[in-house]
Amino acid sequence: MVKKFINFLNNLQGASLRAAADDEIRKIKGLSEKLPDVFVEIYSQAVPENKLEYEDFVFYDIDRIYAENTDMVPGVNILPFGLFTFASTFDGDAICVDLNIPDLPVYQCSHSLLSDETEINYYKKDMITLAFNYENILKVSPKLADSLSDFVNKLINNDTETYSVTDIIDML
Repeated sequence: MVKKFINFLNNLQGASLRAAADDEIRKIKGLSEKLPDVFVEIYSQAVPENKLEYEDFVFYDIDRIYAENTDMVPGVNILPFGLFTFASTFDGDAICVDLNIPDLPVYQCSHSLLSDETEINYYKKDMITLAFNYENILKVSPKLADSLSDFVNKLINNDTETYSVTDIIDML
């Protein structure tokens, strides 16, 4: 899966990949003690020089991944629950893996629904308010793939889909 993902990134238009420096690897490892070796392996071999765009997705360099998980919404709000942002949609939703599950399922986490770290609010006939916890974050975050490996295969096969906030609320 690592080689497939690196090949996929490398084949994107404008791709410029490089091996990460040791301090960059330490930086990304410092984001979560749950960070799986697969991410360290991918980024130690091939980190984008700049953002890489594909369909509705933007794949980031290590500095931006760090910022997405520490300073930007929703990443900063959801990383404490084990959802690690490694990419985003063009609309600003985080593309995350769930570090709590060994297969690393991939979710689209809405920046508008998950911008408040205390509650989740949306309107569906009436205003709905949910506690900001792991279960509710997953409830409002569409699963894009059952595993990181499945997500990579979907990218390669151009079989991915993202959702607008309206689509997400309609699914609830």
